Amino acid sequence: MTLPPRHSTAPDSAGLPTRRALLQAGSLVLLLGTQQIARGATIVAVRVWPADDYSRVTIESDQPLRAQKFFVTTPPRLAVDIEGIDLSPALRELVAKVRPDDPNIAGIRVGQNAPNVVRLVVDLKQAAVPQVFSLNPVAAYGHRLVFDLYPENPIDPLEALIAERLREKITEPAATASGASPADKAAAAAPTAPDHD
Repeated sequence: MTLPPRHSTAPDSAGLPTRRALLQAGSLVLLLGTQQIARGATIVAVRVWPADDYSRVTIESDQPLRAQKFFVTTPPRLAVDIEGIDLSPALRELVAKVRPDDPNIAGIRVGQNAPNVVRLVVDLKQAAVPQVFSLNPVAAYGHRLVFDLYPENPIDPLEALIAERLREKITEPAATASGASPADKAAAAAPTAPDHD
């Protein structure tokens, strides 16, 4: 006595795939996706742009970056956890890119906070209003994570101009102490015209 087979190994007449074929295809898709995720983003470039009205820090990568930010008021600093990356030499470069004359940024620190999470801390010279956002690739630039740091109390342009003029007035008497007045120096430097009678 022979028993009939419980299930067929051949596809049915409608051409529908078997459960096993679906599982294999699904596993293949998951494996390929996991490898892509495990690779993580590669940092392409880092930049710091200081200006009087705000400072900008940009991290450029080959993939979009996810970040969580939090601001600490005393002392003022911005901390950003960037997910999906490991600490790289390019990120360490960011520390040296801060100029001493930057009016907003005192320094930058980076470190591996957790697996695949880098923490970036921007120490500030004054209280600031941070804006963190992403930009899509454009022309030669890849995906960018941008930190704009605006001073909490922005500099009034008129006040800055007055302060600059006052500094010039203070340095002017030092020049006159050396001898002739600025008007005398200008007259001596001007060419003399011949007398016409």
